[in-house]
Amino acid sequence: MMKMPRSLVSGLGIIKLLRRLKADQKGNILMILGFALVPLTFATGFGIDYARAMKLQTQLNAAADAAALAAVAPATILQASSASSDAATKMFNSQAAKLDGYQNLQMTPTIVDGTSGSGGALGYLRKATVSYTVQSINLFGGLLGKQYLTVTGTATASAAQPPNVDFYLAMDNSPSMLLPATSDGVAKIIAATKTSSLPNGCAFACHAMIPHSDSIYINDTQGRQVLLSAGYYTSGGATQNVYYLWKTSNSTLYDSSGNSMNSSSSSTSNSTNGKTGSQRIDTSVTTVTATTYTITDSTSGPVTVNKVVTPTSTTTTTTYKSNGQVNKTTVGNPVVGTSTTTTYDTGYWADGYWLTHNYGLIYGSPSSIVLRKDDVVSAATQLIPFAASQAAQYHVTYQAQMFSFDWTRSGGSSPVKTLNTLKDVSTYGSGFSVSSLFPADDYWWKNSQPTSSTNINDRATEMTNMLTTMKNLIPTAGSGAPGATPQKILFIISDGMVDQPNGSGRYFGPMSSSDLTQCTAIKAKGIKIAILYTQYLPESLVGDSWSQSNVAPLLPPPPSPYAAGNAGSSDQVLTALQSCASPGISGTPLVQTVTADGDITSALQQLFSTALQAARLVQ
Repeated sequence: MMKMPRSLVSGLGIIKLLRRLKADQKGNILMILGFALVPLTFATGFGIDYARAMKLQTQLNAAADAAALAAVAPATILQASSASSDAATKMFNSQAAKLDGYQNLQMTPTIVDGTSGSGGALGYLRKATVSYTVQSINLFGGLLGKQYLTVTGTATASAAQPPNVDFYLAMDNSPSMLLPATSDGVAKIIAATKTSSLPNGCAFACHAMIPHSDSIYINDTQGRQVLLSAGYYTSGGATQNVYYLWKTSNSTLYDSSGNSMNSSSSSTSNSTNGKTGSQRIDTSVTTVTATTYTITDSTSGPVTVNKVVTPTSTTTTTTYKSNGQVNKTTVGNPVVGTSTTTTYDTGYWADGYWLTHNYGLIYGSPSSIVLRKDDVVSAATQLIPFAASQAAQYHVTYQAQMFSFDWTRSGGSSPVKTLNTLKDVSTYGSGFSVSSLFPADDYWWKNSQPTSSTNINDRATEMTNMLTTMKNLIPTAGSGAPGATPQKILFIISDGMVDQPNGSGRYFGPMSSSDLTQCTAIKAKGIKIAILYTQYLPESLVGDSWSQSNVAPLLPPPPSPYAAGNAGSSDQVLTALQSCASPGISGTPLVQTVTADGDITSALQQLFSTALQAARLVQ
């Protein structure tokens, strides 16, 4: 047997040992873990340090937000910029004091003053920027010489403090505002005014003495026409609120309770004429007096209610026997006497206006139909306490003055009626109502004619003259700062449909170039124009040939189920109003639209708030 050299055997053993060591990996895991433990520990530590720094940044960002908002709070915005700076610093430091794990915190407030909107007529603007730098102390990074992580942040807030403002409310009081405020109201009035002569009815609550000239007939549920006493609208008069019901088919007049006013009474006179032989003769005359009422209609004056009194006499002759018993009774033929006719009352047929105000008298419910004008008056009333609350909140003064406009009366120079004087909204009182100032609704003669001798061809919404009047009446706006001239805002509430003289002719449609020229002149005085657009309801035009030709093309189609008719593709009236209005803070025109079933009160308050903006966080 051959033996290998010892040295060779020894070498082979080492090789086998190395092979066994290579194959056996049990000890390597501990070695690798040992080598990796140190960097893993520091990586985890740095992650913890970073998370702490991000948490600190989040907390300080919130403190910076609070500080920026404190700098533009209503209590500080009208003070010197140093007051805003101090408020920001105080707020930031109070929040930061609740935190730990940082060093070398530096906060810098920057206050910039200016104005919001073009011309500064929307508000006094203050912008606050709060910047900070801080070192978040590391727990693990310090072992490797990284003692902290630097964290920074910025918050910006701006507030446009409403300045002292005088606002002027010009409310459209033209006949087109006598339109139901809701689609349900429109439907009810259309249904109630449908007749064979007016198959599509009329949505407008036209107030006219001769409504039959426009085929408006107001009937109760039994087909009786409503006739108003001439003194119906006379406050304190003997016939205030008195009306009758006239049934054409039987020519009978009824009172407002539905009872026939026809009546009769009888009286009997007796006489003894003497004797015929031994027989006594008695004669009695019974007179029945019938009272009836007739109507004399007129297209050129009031309706006459005639009272007709007609006596009818019947003679009865009775003869008696000598013993006193009746021998014979003879009844003569009735003799109709001469009728006496007198005027009982005069009046005018009820119109759409009466119907909307007294709907419940005929149909039970609702008691009345709310009109656009009613909503406008209510919204203007509620705007006063809303404005007073805003003024108190922002420590400023708001003054208000109210106007109505329609057309220029004979002998007048303007379609504008001044309803009150300019005064602080806080002095109006809790019981104030615009209805106490608003003029009574005009009782027209008939369509196009305010009186029997005046025909204005329906030109009852003089926008150009209204704007000219307001331009001359409202002084040039100031800055609105304390002690300075207040800023000025003209609020216009209208359906935007102009109907006014154009030379000797007529202009009907959206605001014209002459209107927009006056808008520009008003804005040139620093006066802002804000418009509440009570959209001309397209459904109110359905079935009316004149409206379909002249109004419908200017408006979008009506809602279902009404037919589109001649409706246009866009609201041209709105476009014109936007051209007249001033831009808001975002550049959008200050126009708020209210359509069918919209809340005019909320819309007016929203428009007011848009013009008088509050604090908001910018970044």
